[in-house]
Amino acid sequence: MKKKILIDIFYLHIAQTGIKTYTESLLEAISQREVREEYEYIISPNHASIKTSTFFKGKTPKWKNLLFQLFYFIRKAIVLPILTYWYKSDIVLSPDILSPLWARGRKVSVLHDAFFWENPSHYNSLWRKYFLNALAFSLRRNASVVTITNYSRKQIEKYLNLPKLSIEVVYPATNLLAVPTVTTRKMLSKPYFLHVGVMEKRKNLLTLIKAFKQFLEGQNSNFCLVLVGQRGPRKDMDDYDAIIAEIKSSNLEDKVILPGYVSREELDSYYRHAFGYIFPSLNEGFGMPVLEAFSYQLPVIISRQGALMEVGDEAVLCPKTNKAADFAFEMKKIESDPVLRGELVKKGNNRLKYFGDGKRFLKDLEIYFEKL
Repeated sequence: MKKKILIDIFYLHIAQTGIKTYTESLLEAISQREVREEYEYIISPNHASIKTSTFFKGKTPKWKNLLFQLFYFIRKAIVLPILTYWYKSDIVLSPDILSPLWARGRKVSVLHDAFFWENPSHYNSLWRKYFLNALAFSLRRNASVVTITNYSRKQIEKYLNLPKLSIEVVYPATNLLAVPTVTTRKMLSKPYFLHVGVMEKRKNLLTLIKAFKQFLEGQNSNFCLVLVGQRGPRKDMDDYDAIIAEIKSSNLEDKVILPGYVSREELDSYYRHAFGYIFPSLNEGFGMPVLEAFSYQLPVIISRQGALMEVGDEAVLCPKTNKAADFAFEMKKIESDPVLRGELVKKGNNRLKYFGDGKRFLKDLEIYFEKL
């Protein structure tokens, strides 16, 4: 008899960052899998309907955000539990952290990081309290956790404080890897360093802009910095206005490019023609763009942050500190040393093989399911 896996993708209505990549990579792997007798995947809600819906997407007013949160908690407390009985699920997988409060079958939460505990100021205090209480309640019975790095597991174990809870590391995959046969037009004629991600405070982009200014003080005035991504999803996490102010005060309006949210084709082009990738984030659960940059044959600079250092290992450059001067130093090393660039690209290719593609990601998840 097939084991039924119910996957809750409701959060894709608003997801913009790692959860979106994780969920869409999983769905893509499921759609491309070889049909097996062991598993039947049930996706709820319908993925096509979520992709066409725009009601909760983009920059939304506060009342829409509150409405989504209401729908979200009703789904986790009532709708999703009922669906587990309707579909007779053996496992209900929640890529968006929070499992249903009760369910038929085993509940599996994907906790990507420990942000809720580490950055309480980024969340409304009442919402955060309710969310963490709901999370703890959902994990007390018939539940287990999947996370995405050993670093995240240690942090989650530290804060969650549920010693009997099973927490397993399953490395994810990204659905944005370079296709060698594809050719795209250059978006810029000048060489540039690239960053891709939502403009949240934890991404540390103010430091990156300061580092780029110092980098330009040498013989590198022809370079640009491209920051692909849109504003943070919540006002208390968004850093866009401060980024604009820093660019203006540094007189870098013609050097720092902000394309905003771009299409898949445009993003491919920005990756494909970049000189290097920089990831200065202060808090990550994994860091998918590191793998994406590896696949596009880019040398990568990361911050001194646990998850990024685990993912990048020896295939990346990591500054001595997360200060602007140290990032600028690493940028100058990449610019001035073509041998180093080649070594980093080679190491990046080897590191990428360690994580595998969507098929391996799904297979690793299924191996985990077999233990439940």
